[in-house]
Amino acid sequence: MSRSLVVDVFDAILVESDGSVIGTTTLQSGNIDVAVSEVEVRGGKSNALLANLHVQRDINIELVDVEWKPEWIAKQLGTSITLGATEAYSMPKWYSVIDLDGDGSGTALGFRLDNTPLVSNSGLKIFGTDGVEIVLSTGYTIATDTVTILKAGVEVGDVFEVRTYKYATPASTQTLNFESDKFATGAKLVLSTLETDENEEHLFELQYIFENAIPNGSFAIQTSSEKKESTQSLKLKIVKPSNSTIVGKLLRIPLSAS
Repeated sequence: MSRSLVVDVFDAILVESDGSVIGTTTLQSGNIDVAVSEVEVRGGKSNALLANLHVQRDINIELVDVEWKPEWIAKQLGTSITLGATEAYSMPKWYSVIDLDGDGSGTALGFRLDNTPLVSNSGLKIFGTDGVEIVLSTGYTIATDTVTILKAGVEVGDVFEVRTYKYATPASTQTLNFESDKFATGAKLVLSTLETDENEEHLFELQYIFENAIPNGSFAIQTSSEKKESTQSLKLKIVKPSNSTIVGKLLRIPLSAS
């Protein structure tokens, strides 16, 4: 008689009421926690246990994904991802001074930024190695993405810190808003894994289907200086449908005629 084992992680899909689907096959872990609350009825001599009443059954699910999926965050926030140009900030970066005229005549010295700052109110901040900010007009000029340094004594190879500036992003930029008055809504959750035997032969596909899974909306994004993956955690609570006491089901689908 073969032994049945579940030795692999879930694949998962969330099916929205409008038919849209979020899916993943890169979960690091997936857990279904079914907890039954009980009330003990005691009385008589020695406070004996007279009855054990079952009050409720809670089903909580946690999925940890190793692949970055902004759709999961949007679902937890109860919002959606929009496309369109917007404004973003550059991060601090040191630029080396070059001869902007190249082989041509002229002695203009400066550097070219990675992006073109906004024409007005860009918030461009430039600092020398001494930590002193140089200011527009007297310390530098800018045309599109090119900064020309006016400060006396500057030579090719000197460095300046561009601390930040605002620039316009492309039309393909994705934006996800954090809104204080919106929360996650329910969706159908389907989890799938394999049942195998001790010889690693796949016997059944196991599908757990929950009709109304609501993300709790809490999540954390953790990064570190050590280069390693940042996982995403999605926690869901299974809610009873309005027209049934069945909150979910398990399908055990045979994978062979035997």
